[in-house]
Amino acid sequence: MPASDQHRATRRILIVDDIEDNCLLIEDHLQKKLKCEFRKASSGNEAMGILKYWCPDCILMDIMMPGMDGIEATKRIKMIPACHDIPVLMVTAKQEMDSFEEAFDAGAVDYIYKPIDRTTLVSRVKSVLRSKEDLDRIKELNKELEQKKQELSSFSHTVSHDLKSPIVGAASLYNLFLYRIKNEYPQIIEDEGLKELLERIPQTFNKMLDFINTQLDYAEAGQVIGELESISMDRIISAVIENFEYAEQEGIASFSKLPEMPEAWCDPIRILKVWQNLIANSIKYRGGKNPVKIEFGSGESKDKVKFWICDNGPGIIEEHQDKVFETSTRLNYDVEGYGFGLATVEKIIVAHGGKIWIDSEVTDGACFVFEIPQELGVKRV
Repeated sequence: MPASDQHRATRRILIVDDIEDNCLLIEDHLQKKLKCEFRKASSGNEAMGILKYWCPDCILMDIMMPGMDGIEATKRIKMIPACHDIPVLMVTAKQEMDSFEEAFDAGAVDYIYKPIDRTTLVSRVKSVLRSKEDLDRIKELNKELEQKKQELSSFSHTVSHDLKSPIVGAASLYNLFLYRIKNEYPQIIEDEGLKELLERIPQTFNKMLDFINTQLDYAEAGQVIGELESISMDRIISAVIENFEYAEQEGIASFSKLPEMPEAWCDPIRILKVWQNLIANSIKYRGGKNPVKIEFGSGESKDKVKFWICDNGPGIIEEHQDKVFETSTRLNYDVEGYGFGLATVEKIIVAHGGKIWIDSEVTDGACFVFEIPQELGVKRV
């Protein structure tokens, strides 16, 4: 099916009627008022054949035709992906009103009575053509927007990656410089003021690298890497909790015993990042809770699995709950961070065909819930 040209001045109309005089009458009425290119078909089968090489902007379909009637033809046309958005107007006699509901169920958008009134015909065809043009423009803008998003993501990844190499190189040179200072000019290290200054430099390098890695994580988050596989979610969470052993030892976090959880069909590397960011978020925004208590849960239905992480921290006020997944959103500037953690989480979940939200019914702390499809029918973007 050839793609239609969204910018052509002449619109295309397909007239389907087994009586040739009806086709000629409709064409005569329309071409006096509209700049259109016409094709005519005497049956539903002939119309299907035309649609293989010619894509109209509007179809005028007679209901009563021998063989395949107009309703069946409309059903079949709507099953063709390239024709799904083409508006179909049914042309019918008043005594066929019982067929209207069936025609609309088949995908028709409007109807015109026989005998055909020129004013009614022209106005209704104009209306559906305007709607089709608006829909085509929206689809075109969505396509352009998606392309811009991809370009921006690629740009962010490239810039972050290219920035990382010279910073790593500079940090290595600094380590060599510091080594030589300690060995060749120990008196400099003995100066407390200079010693403090020299120690602050690698901290700055580490912050820069941390920021760049955060940017890279976000840029790559929407790409589900490798093949999806069935994994044990409690094993993934257990592995992530081991990374926060320091938090338990320092008394700033306490993890509940993990319940049995269903397996999930996902990219384990990306889902591990999801749990890493969600746990880090609970610890970072724990307020005065030491330790903050963190617990996990799960559930499943026929086609989805659901997981959640809850804490007993200060929580997130309702008016901020729809903002936490936005890029660079920071609701607490007293806590160090870049605001990409939860945005990255959402991007990964959406890439798996799922969604994430905050359970607004939990008032004692914060509870993040996400769900992803089961193996069958999994939708990736």
